[in-house]
Amino acid sequence: MANLAEAGRSLGDRFFPAMKFPDYRRLWMASVCSQSAAWALIVARGALAKTLTDSDLWVGMVTFAAMIPSVFMSPIAGFLADRFDRRTVMACAYAVNLAHNLMLALLVVTGSIESWHLVLLALLNGSARSTQMPAVSALLANTVPRERLFNAVALQQATLQGARFVGPFLVLLMLWVTAPWVTDNQDWVFFLATTLYVLALGFALKIRTSSRGVVEAGWGAGMVFRNVVVGLSYMYRHPLLLSLILMVVAHCAMTMSFESLFPALATDQLGMEPGAGTLAGFGFLMVAYGAPAMVTSLALAGVRGEGTRGRLYLWLGVLSGLSPVALALSPNLALVILSVAVMGASQSGFMTLSGGMVQSLAPDAIRGRLMSVHGWHIQGFMASFNLVNGTLAAITALSAASILGAGGILFVIVMAGSFARVPLRQVYGEGVTMAAGSVQAPAISERPS
Repeated sequence: MANLAEAGRSLGDRFFPAMKFPDYRRLWMASVCSQSAAWALIVARGALAKTLTDSDLWVGMVTFAAMIPSVFMSPIAGFLADRFDRRTVMACAYAVNLAHNLMLALLVVTGSIESWHLVLLALLNGSARSTQMPAVSALLANTVPRERLFNAVALQQATLQGARFVGPFLVLLMLWVTAPWVTDNQDWVFFLATTLYVLALGFALKIRTSSRGVVEAGWGAGMVFRNVVVGLSYMYRHPLLLSLILMVVAHCAMTMSFESLFPALATDQLGMEPGAGTLAGFGFLMVAYGAPAMVTSLALAGVRGEGTRGRLYLWLGVLSGLSPVALALSPNLALVILSVAVMGASQSGFMTLSGGMVQSLAPDAIRGRLMSVHGWHIQGFMASFNLVNGTLAAITALSAASILGAGGILFVIVMAGSFARVPLRQVYGEGVTMAAGSVQAPAISERPS
């Protein structure tokens, strides 16, 4: 028994050292609940759009509406996360999403929901999430010592990726539990997201760490604009950060913009019927994606060697491109699920390592704005290409699987071409710290408020 306890402590020290810090644990639990709510909503909302309209284009429009606010809101959200207490910004965003989910649930259950309601509410949901995420990312770095930062980021990424499993799994569980008593049981799934946001807000309100950045004093339009563009300017002038963000953009656009296509995959390749069948099929695919995604992020939390992380970043990127190709070529259900699982593992690993590298390079004075720029690129390109993919599936003869496969091939080509950038070659060989040491970081000139 003593040996078992010692083994448990050893695993905890290697994979979960950030969990020793109370405020990090609270932030982590808030993220688990909020991200699970978000992915439960993505599954339920996508299936509902498909049922209401029988159109992949409408599924793409709703997904686009949920993601596109990051293009407009993220820069402002990053400014808010540096100008105000990050705890307050995060809690307010959770409260807005709680109200949004409750409104959506009531519309669905009363039968009043229409397709245009889904689009408008998705815009509100996306705006609140875009405000929440930079505050969470910036606050995270202040809840742990710097030597635990990568572990904290990896565990946080596990919540982002694992929520793709937890949220849809809870959807499937709720469908199964309520099936004997509720005819339209898929409608009540929307209350699940509401409950999860209640829990997220509760954990957020218990955080005690105060955190804010450094911004120029005042409230004039010119001052706000200068503060907003600081993160964008810094990232684009930093050779290594620019290289990393270009890889993230390509990865999100070509391999991770699949939410608008999964309802079509559920009907085309899983043979699911419209309505609850589409919801169950979409949820099943997301569980197959999310479970290995969560495991991979947790495993990476225990990787300490910088060179090892760099090599994993390279090979997981290649696998991120190959796995959608395998999905497109899968002739049966077992291989479809296996391909989706490999997609989850490789794509989450790539994003976990990328997020850790960006956080390690971010100055705390502008961390909120820098992480908002990071999220801005991720969500903006995922939103745009979800719309593109949904449109292609709706107006062409291309299947959802073939669209995903084509994107995977393009990203493999991007990975091969990335060797042309010296900072990325150094990351692949020696890790981000050595690569950062060979480039000159831009200066930050700001006056504190």
